[in-house]
Amino acid sequence: MKSRLLCLFALATLSSCVPLTQPATKTGSLTLPQEEKRQCKAARVIFPAGVYTPEVASERGTYYLAPAPMRTEGVLLGKGYRGGIFVANDGRHAAWFGDARDDADERAGTLFGAIGASAPKLWLVSPNLPLQPAPAR
Repeated sequence: MKSRLLCLFALATLSSCVPLTQPATKTGSLTLPQEEKRQCKAARVIFPAGVYTPEVASERGTYYLAPAPMRTEGVLLGKGYRGGIFVANDGRHAAWFGDARDDADERAGTLFGAIGASAPKLWLVSPNLPLQPAPAR
């Protein structure tokens, strides 16, 4: 009886999470023709040129993985980081770093994130990046 209750509790907990999906098959990759730099918060983010592939979709937009590690100037100096571009449903762009699934479902990726001490998940950029649809393969 206890194991049934635990299973039902686990199922109810899992079903209450924000829905994440693989991007729709119609969601194509995006191309950034040349490297772009944008001021985001206290740092300048360097977006590498190339094809950004859809990583994960949430109800707020789509996360595209960069073709190379993302770099910053001003913070997190010294190496590249996994990340990319978030394109919101309303058309705004943002930089993201780490695991897009953590950002999309708003769960903390680290203990520091769980207590509110992590860096912002999405860094809005302005103006938007000059993204273009990638040629179909």
